[in-house]
Amino acid sequence: MVQSCSALVVALGLGAALAACSAHGPGIETPAASGGGGAGDGGGTTTGGGDSSSSNSSSSGDFDPTGPGVGGGGGNVPLGFTVEPSDLQTIAVAAGQAPPSVSYTAMLRDAPINVGWSVDRGELGAISASPASMATFTPKGTTGGLVTVRAGLNGETVERNVLIQLTAAQNGADAAVPAQAQQIATDPTQLTLGGGVGGVGGEGLGAAVTSTATLDALQRPASDGAAEKLKFLYPYDGTVWPRGLLAPLLMWQWTPGDADAIQIELRTTSGSFSWKGTFGRPEILATTGGPFIRHPIPQDVWSMATDSAGGPTPDGSPDRLTVSLTVAREGQAYGPISQTWTVAPARLSGVIYYNSYGTRLAENHGGAVGGNGRFGGAVLSIRAGDTAPQLVAGGNGDDSQCRVCHSVSVDGSRLLVQNGLDSYGLSAAYDLTPAGATEHALSTAAPFAAVTPDGSLALTQAGELLSLPSSTRRPTSGLDEVAYELGTPAFSPDGTRVVFNAMSGPDADIRRKLFVMKFDAATGDFTDPEVIVDDRGEPEGTRPGWPAFLPDSKSVVFHHQTDPGNEGDNFGDLRTRRGAKAHLAWASIDGSGTVVPLDLMNGRDGPRSIYLPSLSAPVEMTCTADETSVGAIDNRHKDDINLNYEPTVNPVASGGYAWVVFTSRRLYGNAATIPPFCSDPRGVDLVENITTKKLWVAAIDLNATPGTDPSHPAFYLPAQELLAGNARGFWVLDPCRSEGASCDTGDQCCGGYCQPGSDGELICSNAPPDGHCSQPQERCETAADCCDPTNRCINGFCAVEGPR
Repeated sequence: MVQSCSALVVALGLGAALAACSAHGPGIETPAASGGGGAGDGGGTTTGGGDSSSSNSSSSGDFDPTGPGVGGGGGNVPLGFTVEPSDLQTIAVAAGQAPPSVSYTAMLRDAPINVGWSVDRGELGAISASPASMATFTPKGTTGGLVTVRAGLNGETVERNVLIQLTAAQNGADAAVPAQAQQIATDPTQLTLGGGVGGVGGEGLGAAVTSTATLDALQRPASDGAAEKLKFLYPYDGTVWPRGLLAPLLMWQWTPGDADAIQIELRTTSGSFSWKGTFGRPEILATTGGPFIRHPIPQDVWSMATDSAGGPTPDGSPDRLTVSLTVAREGQAYGPISQTWTVAPARLSGVIYYNSYGTRLAENHGGAVGGNGRFGGAVLSIRAGDTAPQLVAGGNGDDSQCRVCHSVSVDGSRLLVQNGLDSYGLSAAYDLTPAGATEHALSTAAPFAAVTPDGSLALTQAGELLSLPSSTRRPTSGLDEVAYELGTPAFSPDGTRVVFNAMSGPDADIRRKLFVMKFDAATGDFTDPEVIVDDRGEPEGTRPGWPAFLPDSKSVVFHHQTDPGNEGDNFGDLRTRRGAKAHLAWASIDGSGTVVPLDLMNGRDGPRSIYLPSLSAPVEMTCTADETSVGAIDNRHKDDINLNYEPTVNPVASGGYAWVVFTSRRLYGNAATIPPFCSDPRGVDLVENITTKKLWVAAIDLNATPGTDPSHPAFYLPAQELLAGNARGFWVLDPCRSEGASCDTGDQCCGGYCQPGSDGELICSNAPPDGHCSQPQERCETAADCCDPTNRCINGFCAVEGPR
């Protein structure tokens, strides 16, 4: 029987004991420590054992920092072992080719010693060891970034760093790659079907550049393009992107107005990823006859780029992503023009439920100018990664099948929606499950009602509290002392507060104010009213509305109306049509009275500076909304910073940010350019024209200081229908998945955890691994439940603290 190492130390002394243990082979009473700690410097660090666990880690051998150590009495005796090489290792990996590897050896007193091995980012590669004194790290070859290799023994951990530099290049679309095959347009109908090509519109990926002269010109531009006024229209410089999103459509303008070929480059600041792609004109342009003025990033390339950017770096600086564009025409190239983006190290989960006027998924209205004269009003849904929306509520038939005015519970279990034109006095509740939606008719109207986070209660505009789905009235107290009629109320993600604008009450100026009150769901009591926005003294027509809490329930974003337009100012649900103008702002719920416009989100990057593009010439178009002419209103999009409305917020903070979805009538590059208020299918042909009324998403810093602008430039929400006016997105959790179901993050799971299963694939779990701590976007009650001590527990999930 083999004695334990701790016993051998007592009997033989340290040196002889180590030799004896080594002779017995790896892993005998010398388990390695799954150390905590960060990436460290290039030379690595030596630390004590930690208790971190990660769904993205990988290991070789047993890892238990609490296992018995060397020395009597059960205590750990530091050995002072080392791992060679000690300096930062860099591995150059070419996408699609077998990746090289790097080997390490654990040494003690110039002799190999058996240890346990692990890496902190299993999504980047894997570690293997045989014998246990030697380990080989091999990248997966699909993602770049910094990996920490850990060797552990007797509570001691030694860390070494590997920087994977992933490179790729291509000339023309690669139809053999499934993700790129979906971005190649072969028929004009694909250009406007659903969310358009790749879920973002445009003409898809271009062909290979066959002209040697053009290829040479792209490598040696004749000028920087300034004389040709070459500039990006979309995306915006400084955008914060999440991971897991569909690739964006790059759109540009310049005085020649057309191109023969382009070159796109993506590069991270750390060198963890670089790619260069050259593309000729998309072949579909030979059919449509349009100019070459936009082009998507290939989807597989975008996934590699965003999965690589945003992670740790050798020097600790942010690993941002830069895009550069060079365009060529008639043998000359111009540029490059560049933008730098931040990539949040997290994927967005959940579902966005929004209403659409003009959807082709349901036809329940007549009088459309274009197509067959029919269009629909319905509630649709989008999940991250979708290329087109799904129909949730509404159907074909007459106006009674229209479903648009809606609210959704934070947990994604219940949708509340108003019935169509012939039955505005009634609403319906929908049970939302992974299998679909089940409708329950309500006995009353509840348009834009606030729904509690668990979907059990609704607060109506009339100030009534209803049980769902029965619509039974619940007794309340305190609310009618503040307001008699509400505008657009919303509950906080933790369910303890409600925020609302109001239409009537004991205060004569109540319509100029935004209130927060505490709420007790068990008793129905509303208490402690606090005015957080007060527009008295502001110009006539200035009012707050459409409020939504951030995930920590401590502040609110809202629609700040500055002009009601031709619609008038007699509605609690502030309007977005007929010239109505608004911007987005935020305020703390502590009653400090500080209201800050979200300038970067709205489109302003300085007091007198607007980064949003506008049209150099007006679009000559006549359109109407309810027989009111609106085509002449701001038809050059010069005031798009004041065309932002109806914000809601993803209840899960991810990657250091809260994520806001909102309605905007701004230009979508050069893909949607008609006058901003042309969005009624009865007043403009929305089959031949793409309306600008669309949904956008922007990041807000979690660690923002009240009184400052915590927002960032927005991006267009992929997958929404191009040929429809889309509005009022509600971002909520997925209907939760049961234990054992596949997942990407813990907030998708009923149990709150997403961990590797027996085959290594991520599945839902009801507990963290081995009863240990929670990863970001996994369940928590306090910050102490999170593996990373810098995480916060926000709305029941671990969240990275602030931008990285």
